[in-house]
Amino acid sequence: MLSRIRERLLCAPQEAPGDADAAVLIAITAEREPQVILTVRASHMRSHPGEVAFPGGRRDAADRSLIETALRESREEIGLDPGCVEILAAGRQRTSRFGVRVYPFVGVVPADVRLSANPAELEEVFRVPLAYFLRRENLRVQRIVDAGRELDVAWYPWRERQVWGMTAVMLIDLLNTAFDFGVELRR
Repeated sequence: MLSRIRERLLCAPQEAPGDADAAVLIAITAEREPQVILTVRASHMRSHPGEVAFPGGRRDAADRSLIETALRESREEIGLDPGCVEILAAGRQRTSRFGVRVYPFVGVVPADVRLSANPAELEEVFRVPLAYFLRRENLRVQRIVDAGRELDVAWYPWRERQVWGMTAVMLIDLLNTAFDFGVELRR
């Protein structure tokens, strides 16, 4: 699985344009059965409390690049050492329902990397096997009408959590690129 991701993504650009507001890291563990690292935002946070998300956040003026933003935020949120991350590619920019432009970066981390949730920002850091997201029967898609436009809302149930919103869309983008997943969402 990881070799396929490397094969399909290494040709992608290593940096995204500078007009994005934020960056996230889609961290995948380097092991026979790769896992995706996810977080649960703290319930006291102003934006997206209690939601499952990738580590990441807003670009700071001191960040020289969006990759630096994703790595800095990952260190702050889950204690991930930037030196152990191999960035493979920049994903497709997505804009949140609040107008925040977010770039995802796909990176590989050691299987045994130790992570801990920063309680000021997160309730939890956890891992989900990449294979789980590749099983179509685990994906839920609901078509809704919002302001007269039809949209697809995608989510994956995972134990007591739901991986949904921009996080699910970015996962589907990765699966479409690396594995020909074939899911197109109305956005």
